[in-house]
Amino acid sequence: MDHGKGSPQGPVIYSAVHTDKDMTGIKEKTWEPWAEALRKMAMHPEQHIDTLLQVTQEAVVLHDKFPKGRKHLLVVSRQEGLDCVKDLNRSHIQLLKNLQALGEEWVQNLLNEDQSLVFRLGYHSEPSMRQLHLHVISQDFDSPSLKNKKHWNSFTTSFFRDSKATIEELETTGRVQLYGDEHSIQNLELRCHRCQSTQGNIARLKQHIRMCKAPFPSDLVHKGYLYTWK
Repeated sequence: MDHGKGSPQGPVIYSAVHTDKDMTGIKEKTWEPWAEALRKMAMHPEQHIDTLLQVTQEAVVLHDKFPKGRKHLLVVSRQEGLDCVKDLNRSHIQLLKNLQALGEEWVQNLLNEDQSLVFRLGYHSEPSMRQLHLHVISQDFDSPSLKNKKHWNSFTTSFFRDSKATIEELETTGRVQLYGDEHSIQNLELRCHRCQSTQGNIARLKQHIRMCKAPFPSDLVHKGYLYTWK
């Protein structure tokens, strides 16, 4: 989703990563220890049985530790060497389709519990944690863990790559275009994800979205990026 003015464009900077050069001069990524948690769960699910909601051959499903909506799950790939969408190519198309299908199954489970919820499925252009993971997040954004501009804009601007769009782009171009980084999205305005009105701070924004009844952006609806009770 592109909000036009101020949309993040440019190089990706991994804030959870140190970049060092090896003997060939090629930069290698070294992730901070805290950013390895999802990878450890994906690679060794037997050690995290109490945390995981589901384990398959290709993915693990769990609650986001700091949810940004009433319902916020992560579908984490178990494939080695996939840290983020930057690593994707056409060989990963079926994997992404399987992750999406798994996410959609959980959406249906959650909608069976609460028919008022609306969901989006997607990836961050720049992840805060290592290991490719799909966000399954309700669009109420009603959570005490949503505290700042970076949190908001990471889910409501083009920085958030919808799952279906990511798959289509891989099928067409063989790569995924990245939009901005965790630093650039902090410079964007705070806009309601429904009516697009600008709010002065996160407190006013959260008060506004609790009351806003405007329809969701038509492009999200028409492209099938929103999941609702049917």
